[in-house]
Amino acid sequence: MLAVAIGQCNHGIDGNSLGALPKATPARIAQVIEQEWGNGLIRSWNRHGWIDMQQRVGAKIGRLIGAGDGETIVTDSTSINVFKALDAALQLNPDRRVILSERDNFPTDLYMAQGLIAQLGGRHELRLAAPEEFPAAIEDDRLRLIFTCCHPALAIEARVALTLRSLGGLSTAEIARALVAETSSHTATVNRAATVACCRRMATPAPPAASSR
Repeated sequence: MLAVAIGQCNHGIDGNSLGALPKATPARIAQVIEQEWGNGLIRSWNRHGWIDMQQRVGAKIGRLIGAGDGETIVTDSTSINVFKALDAALQLNPDRRVILSERDNFPTDLYMAQGLIAQLGGRHELRLAAPEEFPAAIEDDRLRLIFTCCHPALAIEARVALTLRSLGGLSTAEIARALVAETSSHTATVNRAATVACCRRMATPAPPAASSR
């Protein structure tokens, strides 16, 4: 059970809030500042495990979101990660000139996009759309195909196979070798994924059925 400071119990935990102050937090912060940082200095990266903290915190979050061991890691703030992800996406395809976002997206996410556009010389456009306008507002067929390959209706192994085949251009045999599996089983996996995509009427048609080439 999490103990909170007196006067904090009537405050809920909001997604964009620090939430209630745990009783142990002030003492822990003091320890980090006075002992680990104040006395340990650079040695605390190893002595007190600072260098592995992103894995330890990620493991705790992973249990809350149903992730497996080692599947979750904590890095920069959400805003910084949004900035880096958008920058990487634009670098992958220099011909892209539009960043598409939901109109009611969290303001700081939009600020990150605007800041990136300014940093890149104002050659890009931040375009906003309502949820019901997706994916029609996505003009890049490859990006739309990513959404199809990652559709939650597909099993995880099907998502991997479709992504490698459709975006990476790998044959079914190459995917099977990469994943150390039988070619025939991955042929069936891709074919089942294509069938599910058609039955669910996903926004973009799934790639053609796999062959064993």
